[in-house]
Amino acid sequence: MGVLSGIGGAVDGEACVRTWTIATTADVQNAVCSASKQGTIVIDGNEDWSGSFTQYGHTPNRMPQDSFTFTGSIDGSNGAVGTAIVDSVEITIDIEAGAIIGIVTNFSGNGAVTLGAAVASDSTTPDPATSIGCKVEVGTMVGSPVWTEITDVRTVTITITADNQSYVSSSTAGKTKRTAGNISAAIAVTVYEDDFADLPAVNSDARMRVYVNATEFWLFEFVRFGEASDLTVDRETAALVGATLNASWTGFAEVDGSMTEGQIVEPDTTKWWAV
Repeated sequence: MGVLSGIGGAVDGEACVRTWTIATTADVQNAVCSASKQGTIVIDGNEDWSGSFTQYGHTPNRMPQDSFTFTGSIDGSNGAVGTAIVDSVEITIDIEAGAIIGIVTNFSGNGAVTLGAAVASDSTTPDPATSIGCKVEVGTMVGSPVWTEITDVRTVTITITADNQSYVSSSTAGKTKRTAGNISAAIAVTVYEDDFADLPAVNSDARMRVYVNATEFWLFEFVRFGEASDLTVDRETAALVGATLNASWTGFAEVDGSMTEGQIVEPDTTKWWAV
């Protein structure tokens, strides 16, 4: 009997998957009592599981709050199957390295996971997207937006998260289940810096476009800038001065003097929030 390799790995319904992983746990319970002769007794605890998969691409097929049946196959017929909910997605655009745009999807179990039969394959045509040529723009908050490109962007990381809530009750048979939680999003943009005065003001609002190619982009209305981190001036090595612009998505912001509902729009123009 040999060992398994990942050569036939796939996740059902997902294209261009690079890796998938799951972790199963039991919150085993320890007891010491007058009858245990100074030894520890370990009994069953509530069960839980979680996982993630990575893939090439710029638009996740499944987004935070989405419930789905995870089917991860090792060899086309065996693997893991279970009902899950998406906790977060992360899209990474590494312009500096000229890397392929990638996605990480993190999920948690909503009930039991079964290890055994798991049929999954990928019949799509691979079309990896390059980060070369991508850019980031910020737009004004007054009147029709005026868009300005952020210069010398090195990397962009988009993280969209749902604060999903877990529970165990008399109806879950010792398995952990979950319900959808509130949505948040953050965009981290690393840049080379030529003038600190160009950095966004703390507590300032803007619109933001994160391009995934020459014409398509993630649209965030609106973002609020927090700290600009990693401002390091290295005289000894004369290293290039850089900064990280940290923006948090806000679903509502003041536009033209009144509070306005924003949106998150995917590169194919699908309005993901608010629907």
